[in-house]
Amino acid sequence: MKTQTTGFRNISRRDFVRRALVTGSLLSLGNPFTKKMFAAPENHAIRRFHISLQAEAWEAHPELINTMKNAGITDVWMGSFLQGRWYHTPEELKASAAFLKRNGLNAHVLTVPLGHPGNALDPSDTSWSESKKSWKNACTYDGKLYSGTSIHPPVVEENVAAVKALAQAGFDKLFLDDDFRLARYPGQIGGCFCDDCKKDFLEKTGYPPAEWDLLIEAVANRNPTKMLHSWLDYNCDKEYRMFKALQNAAPEMTVGIMVMYLGSEKAGIALDKYGNVPFRVGELMFGDKSFGRVKGKTDELFSALFHRRFAKPELAFSETTTYPENALSAKNMAAKLTISLLSDVRNTMFMSGIKAFPVSYWATLGPAMKKSAALHKEIAGFKPAGPFKHFWGWDSRLIGTDKPFSLFLASGIPFEVVDDIPKDGWVFLSDEDAKAVKEGRLQPGKGNLMVRKSAGLQHDRFTLLDETPEDIFAFKKRIIPTLKNIPYVDGNTPVVFAWYPKAQKALLWNVNEENQTFTVKMNGRTIRKISVRGLDVELIPVA
Repeated sequence: MKTQTTGFRNISRRDFVRRALVTGSLLSLGNPFTKKMFAAPENHAIRRFHISLQAEAWEAHPELINTMKNAGITDVWMGSFLQGRWYHTPEELKASAAFLKRNGLNAHVLTVPLGHPGNALDPSDTSWSESKKSWKNACTYDGKLYSGTSIHPPVVEENVAAVKALAQAGFDKLFLDDDFRLARYPGQIGGCFCDDCKKDFLEKTGYPPAEWDLLIEAVANRNPTKMLHSWLDYNCDKEYRMFKALQNAAPEMTVGIMVMYLGSEKAGIALDKYGNVPFRVGELMFGDKSFGRVKGKTDELFSALFHRRFAKPELAFSETTTYPENALSAKNMAAKLTISLLSDVRNTMFMSGIKAFPVSYWATLGPAMKKSAALHKEIAGFKPAGPFKHFWGWDSRLIGTDKPFSLFLASGIPFEVVDDIPKDGWVFLSDEDAKAVKEGRLQPGKGNLMVRKSAGLQHDRFTLLDETPEDIFAFKKRIIPTLKNIPYVDGNTPVVFAWYPKAQKALLWNVNEENQTFTVKMNGRTIRKISVRGLDVELIPVA
């Protein structure tokens, strides 16, 4: 029987599916309000729009409430217990919730339960960068101390008390925000390596103290040894136990998690355990400098598509964020809506730290939200298909640096998301997954494996490319004659082309600042020409 290599253990595919279903069933039973919470409103809208916002924003701008409602916002999430201190007390939040309800908006709360290693709340207030109250600092594998993203007493106890207080104040929906993880930043193997955590890990796993240095070496070298797998299991269990403690603290409350960019098991996030709770997919490009690049957009889309493998669309939330509050222009913030559209994330969550983004943004966001919602109705539930394959394997999830080979998403060739290396098409591998193929941890299958030249890896199954537009488009030109009954966008202008054959439709996202006219072809024949404004998206029929 074929096995699913999880990196933690080898289990049969049948057992893997069975365990996932059991986990999902238990989570669903533990949170009976989840489906009710995110059921479509009476107008049968597919897409809902939320915002993380504080009372200071609408007190300073009384017109903001109606402006947001007219744009399509239905739900407001307010900061409460943030990294060990009450930003607003339950009593203050209860009064704000009553105000929002009177004005036709749903009110919910979020916490920052672990704290961020930097200031991700308000860059003008340096106290958010300091040690989190009485919480113990975490320790990196090489002995450096930092604040946040670790679980030591009394972190769980204080958060449990906060959840109970919020539930008693009448709130039944909570996000564990910014982020619920045990790694400082994307691409790092997380967990705290302090003496207390070392002792606890060795006692729980049975490794002798003399072998601790072998773990440190494995982390430093990103070597997926058995002991490293045990370390990741240990951290995933620690984080999940905290999540369950917060769920159990207020069973009437629906609790969701925010996951960082490409967040996965190396950050303590056992992804298959959170499939039946609200799940904010990981994004990273929070300013014009990062999101303004084509590669920034494809990296962001890559992460959302990866996380959607685990999150149900109606429970999936975006991280449509600008930070600081004006780092992302209104047009780029509107363009981020297309990340949710392409990945079928049904809930957009606008966020900008504690401070609200400028009120003037709503003039751009409102029309873009309405258009994105209308397009989403047309393709919701349909899966994109194509010969280019989006794949993120276990080595990426366990030891990877979170640098996906993503630029193919803007090639104009349709793509699809796969859990395993398929038998056909072209699979674009991270450096770590390519190394796993070379070293035998990942079976290559029969597909064509695309690997960056910079990885320095040779294998008879690898096609080596630079991740540049020039190499991507040169490769595209070579393979177009082999595409039979598959539509594509002609030419060398970057564009994301998502094809939904069962819906007989396709989305074109112009990732360029300038207006572009695109020619869609199939079997060498032009089937559509369409002009798309800069950063905009259009839906076309493809029969």
